[in-house]
Amino acid sequence: MKINETTEETLSSPYRTKNQVVLSGWIDYNGHMNVAYYTLAFDKALDFFFEDVLNIGPSFVEKNKEGPFALKASYNYFSELLEGENFFVDISILDFDSKRVHVFGEMRKDESLELSAVFETVLMNMDLDERKVKKYPDRVLELFSHFKLSLEQDKIPAEIGKRITLKK
Repeated sequence: MKINETTEETLSSPYRTKNQVVLSGWIDYNGHMNVAYYTLAFDKALDFFFEDVLNIGPSFVEKNKEGPFALKASYNYFSELLEGENFFVDISILDFDSKRVHVFGEMRKDESLELSAVFETVLMNMDLDERKVKKYPDRVLELFSHFKLSLEQDKIPAEIGKRITLKK
């Protein structure tokens, strides 16, 4: 499946989002990217994916008065990102129903491809006027299905779907 007729870009899980760079204001007192900015960077990648790939991002929300609300999010950190480093997020759709979608992403350093962090989130589509959950449009459900079916099960990080616990 392609985004549109004018591009050769193929849609599949994982979908590589635009590169980002670690800004100086994102650095904490330990000299690396603060955990709050990992959340921001993942959110920016999701916004791009929703806007430019699924067409349910900010412009859809403004026009249709419906959009994604987070129900749950989880993060795992593996290697630090430093000021000025470039990175990208690969987004995949793990599961969905008519009103919710379970998405995960892997943040990797651009040059080495080293895994920096993994996140997952469950989002629901919310009618912003009624403040009630709403079914996603059929075209979106078709895209969700395509992304889910293109995901290779052995490519799902072990951390996805796990509960938080201390190893004993």
